[in-house]
Amino acid sequence: MHIIRAPYNVNDINEPLAEMCFESMKVEQEATQAPEDLIKIPEAFKKDSKWHVWKESVVIYLHSKIGQASIPLAYIVRECDLALPNAVYSTVHEQWANMVILYGPEYNTNNGVAYDLLQSLTLNGPLRSWMSGYKQNRDGRGAWKALITYYKGVAMQTHSKQECFNAIANSSYQGIKRNFDFSAYVAIYQQAHQAENMKVRGFLHGIKCPK
Repeated sequence: MHIIRAPYNVNDINEPLAEMCFESMKVEQEATQAPEDLIKIPEAFKKDSKWHVWKESVVIYLHSKIGQASIPLAYIVRECDLALPNAVYSTVHEQWANMVILYGPEYNTNNGVAYDLLQSLTLNGPLRSWMSGYKQNRDGRGAWKALITYYKGVAMQTHSKQECFNAIANSSYQGIKRNFDFSAYVAIYQQAHQAENMKVRGFLHGIKCPK
């Protein structure tokens, strides 16, 4: 209970309770052990315009990885330091991802593992310099929060929007072609939509196929 900062009475902890908690954790851990071909390691980060998709892929991947003390590594990159008051979680996995304390020996180990993953995915891209400032302490959470702040900045938002506008301006659907069908055209707009609410008019204007 200490590791999720939940109140407890040491006198209430007995062998049956410990066994119940152990079995619950075991079931949750087995459920997160997805096949390697189901949840793959994210691709290396190469372009600022891919930030939103890449960020989500990292979070999903960390949910599938269990660190020290059987904790899902996604808690390292969660948004809030403290769990929301009176929050109710449907699974132990979800509870731990949102409530486990962000200090202590388990956190230090898991934080380092998260940093190593982020560093390996950003070595040859635009985020390399951002990661170097957290290398000495292998501070995965610190690096992640810095990236979140950076991509929320006005300058980066403007840059990302411009990249999306350029992609849209250079795309149109004129019928099925090799390696480019209607789903590919939709994907371009979906990607742009994550950075800026795009009007339906622009989407329809780019469709040049009479069908």
